[in-house]
Amino acid sequence: MLRPARGVPCLLVDDVERAVAHYRDVLGFATADRFGEPPTSALLSGRHGQVLLQLAPGGVAEFSHRRLGGLHWDALFFVDDIEAVAESMRARGARIQVGLGITAVSDKTLEVRDEWGNVLAFAGAPVGLGARVRSAASKAVPSRLTREVKHRLRRREEVPELRRIRAFIDGLDPDRPPFFMFFTQGLLHWVRNAERLVPDDVNLVFIGSALPAEEQAWLRDNTSRPLHNIELGVDDNTTWDFLFDCNRRGFGYLDIDCFVLNPDLFRDMATLAPDVAMNGIWTYETDSGEPIACTHFAFINADAVADLRAKDSYLSPANYDWEGATISLLHPRDYCRVPSARQREVLLKVLPPGDDGKPLPPGEAPFFDTLVAFQVGAYAGGYRTERVRPLAHRTQHTINPEAPVWQQDLSDEVVHVGGVSYYQRWFHSPRLRGMYLAAEHAMMAPIVDLLPSSYGGRVRALETELAHLGLDPARSASLVRAHLVEDRGLAQETADRVLAVGSGRGTTA
Repeated sequence: MLRPARGVPCLLVDDVERAVAHYRDVLGFATADRFGEPPTSALLSGRHGQVLLQLAPGGVAEFSHRRLGGLHWDALFFVDDIEAVAESMRARGARIQVGLGITAVSDKTLEVRDEWGNVLAFAGAPVGLGARVRSAASKAVPSRLTREVKHRLRRREEVPELRRIRAFIDGLDPDRPPFFMFFTQGLLHWVRNAERLVPDDVNLVFIGSALPAEEQAWLRDNTSRPLHNIELGVDDNTTWDFLFDCNRRGFGYLDIDCFVLNPDLFRDMATLAPDVAMNGIWTYETDSGEPIACTHFAFINADAVADLRAKDSYLSPANYDWEGATISLLHPRDYCRVPSARQREVLLKVLPPGDDGKPLPPGEAPFFDTLVAFQVGAYAGGYRTERVRPLAHRTQHTINPEAPVWQQDLSDEVVHVGGVSYYQRWFHSPRLRGMYLAAEHAMMAPIVDLLPSSYGGRVRALETELAHLGLDPARSASLVRAHLVEDRGLAQETADRVLAVGSGRGTTA
């Protein structure tokens, strides 16, 4: 029986029995009532809601009712526990396109495509007994106390990992400054293609998090770079904290999707003036004009870090805001620190106060992103950020929503893609999503035979998603090349080098 005022989405399939099995075994709709003999439709029910599957007319090639693709859904379900739904669907092998991500209907939305191209969205909703209990519990316990308990538990979990990574860093080559590259599982294609452009005399060091055994073995067998795997699944903020706590000398950081085409940049980045806390490539400015560097390619002055700690002007490289929010879009452990009273005073030496008297993050950002609070504290303590190259990172304050302005500059010296580890958890426009899929396919497909066997399935999934967006997977490299040259103004040779992911190492000249 349908509940009053409850709608049921109706989807087309070409085989009702096969679709019933898919929706039951993969998407978690536990029961089915079939109609017709043989069935021409079936009403399925699960904890998410109900859906009616209907047999499409013979010869139909496109089952989705949608014709625009991208952000348009065939069905939307509101669920009480979206985290549990997402975990269950991942375990069952559902084809998750995006999620958990932020949409207009919910800050936690899961987007799934079935085998017929229908796109189903599952959104967290504050309804049901479970949600009421959680809401009551959150009101009963002061948020500051809750944050403090979570913070202490996480730090306690991290202590053994901190000891292990400190011993590893202490054992690195003392004569060459390390450049760390952090990544989680499933990203070896980006790691391999960025690493191929780093000269052998640069001390590139891999830091993995919860890497499966096959990926660790692949890295050791196919590269000569030092590797440390953090066994606890952590985010980049936790890793930055580890690096600041463990490095007694200057160190660099390179994103896995940052392609350094001019090898001299590594020397330039490692050259620090005494009053510089951090060298960066991409920067934006505070209201008073101080540059703030991004994490994509950076170098940290460990002596400045030690001095800032001694002056009590130090803020962690991690995220900060005033609520201690968890940024689940990025990682379950990616939570914001709350500045102490002393740290608030330090930030106000550089930043203007808002109406509530609290310092405003630069660039009208909703929180202090990675390395931002550290740099502001460094300015307050007498240090500065150095622009090694004048490339711009555009913020909420400077992006014009009416014009096609890209978030960051690229150059023939260095190209950064951005967001490759979490783009599938963000609801991008169809054009931008297609570009991400094409870039990932262009990076993975030519070397898939060199990668662990699991990447073969990833390539096939990417090809399916590209086809659903009306893009030819065979032209993914051409799409990326055209974007780099025509949209971003790079030389044809630069685009070719970025895409030169065939056999062997790319040239570093």
